[in-house]
Amino acid sequence: MNKKIVMWAAVVALVSGPAFNLAAQEGPGDDDDIEMMEAGPGQQGMRGGMGQGPMMVKTKIMRGGKGMGGPAFLSPDETMSMIKKHDPAFAKKLDELREAAPAKYKMVLHMSGKMFGMARMQQDESIEKDAVRAIALEFECKELSLKYDKASDPEKKKIKESLRVSLAELFDLKSKAQGLRVKRMESDMARLKKKLESRKANKSKIVEQRLEQLTGEGYGW
Repeated sequence: MNKKIVMWAAVVALVSGPAFNLAAQEGPGDDDDIEMMEAGPGQQGMRGGMGQGPMMVKTKIMRGGKGMGGPAFLSPDETMSMIKKHDPAFAKKLDELREAAPAKYKMVLHMSGKMFGMARMQQDESIEKDAVRAIALEFECKELSLKYDKASDPEKKKIKESLRVSLAELFDLKSKAQGLRVKRMESDMARLKKKLESRKANKSKIVEQRLEQLTGEGYGW
C-alpha cells in the first residue's frame, strides 16, 4: 500500500477516536434495552431480572439502519450527503480528491462513515456539523503539513500560522465532544447510584426472590 495512503489512514483514524465516539443517548428509534454491570457505564453485562446477579443499570443501544453496514456506520453516499449538507466547500475538495487519488478518497469516506454514524445517533444536528468540521480540519491540516515540507522559508511562515489556527479550532471541537462524553457518563453514574439506593431499600425482597430461584420453591407461570 502506498505510504501516503497509510499515513492518511492513521490521520483519519485519530479523528474517529474517543473524542467523537459518543455512545447513543436514550431516544426514539429502533433500539434495544441492555443492562450494564456495576463495573460502570459502558460495560455491558448479562441480561437478567431484578436481583439476578450483580447490580445492573438499564440503558439503551441503537441499531444501525438498513444498508448502514452495522450499528453507527454510514455508507459512502450517506457520508458525502452529510458533508455536502454541513460543509459544501469540503465536499467539493473530496470530489476533486476522488478523481486525483481514489484510494485516499475511499479511506477518508470509510473512516468518516464510522464517525458520522455515531454523531447521527445523537439526534443533534450541531454534533453532526461538528463531526464534519473536525474531519475537514484534519484534512486541511494534513494537506498544509505536506505543503509545508516543499515550501520556501517565507511561505512556511504563512503555512505554519494557518496550521496553528486550524489546530486551535480542532482542539476546541474535540474538547467540546469530550465534554459531552463527561456529561453522559455523569448521567449514567447518577442512574447507577439511584439503582443502588433502590436495591438497598429492597434488600429483603431481592434476597427472598433469589432464594426462591435457587431452591426452586418459587411460583412458575
